Amino acid sequence: MQQESKNLYFWSRKFHIHLGLFLLSFIWLFSISGLLLNHGSKWKFAGFWDERKEKTTVSPVLINSKLDSTALLKNIMWQLKISGEISRVFVNPGSIYFRVSLPGHERNLHINIKDGTCIQKELIFNGWGKLRILHTFNGVNKDNPDIPPNWIVTRTWQFAKDVIALGFIILCISSWIMLYKQRKKYRWGLPALLLGIAVSIYFIFLI
Repeated sequence: MQQESKNLYFWSRKFHIHLGLFLLSFIWLFSISGLLLNHGSKWKFAGFWDERKEKTTVSPVLINSKLDSTALLKNIMWQLKISGEISRVFVNPGSIYFRVSLPGHERNLHINIKDGTCIQKELIFNGWGKLRILHTFNGVNKDNPDIPPNWIVTRTWQFAKDVIALGFIILCISSWIMLYKQRKKYRWGLPALLLGIAVSIYFIFLI
């Protein structure tokens, strides 16, 4: 039993150190972007909306009437050499409107089916804006939340965030194990843990 306890402590330290190092850049990413979400409007150096670049282009496109709506949108994007998460699709008899988004770059496209032209309006944000958007970017369509993401990068980012969340859970568990083994050495460890639990309970259940 004592040997098993030592092995558990040993592997908890291993996981905690190496997993923590792996997640370090992601912790920085979500910490900085979280601060931007809370204070970005007050911090002038982190302004992104006023620093945005807007661009409008008109391009010819070929409309293949034999394709279904999904294939047609992807074909148009292929012609324009763009990629991203497709959302806000509106198909009318004479036109198509849809949005293509990726962190820091948003395109609104209006296709005139009759004359085969695409009016593309772009919003390009700086690095601060990209960080803010990346924090919450998950490809969820607000109008149709049950529709899964349609861009492989979005799906990859969703999977990465799941892995990061699981990694944080493992970090927490390994911290508890190490605290239990070293509870006599770290006398303030248990009060810090209980205080964190109390604050969490307050925000989750009592507000």
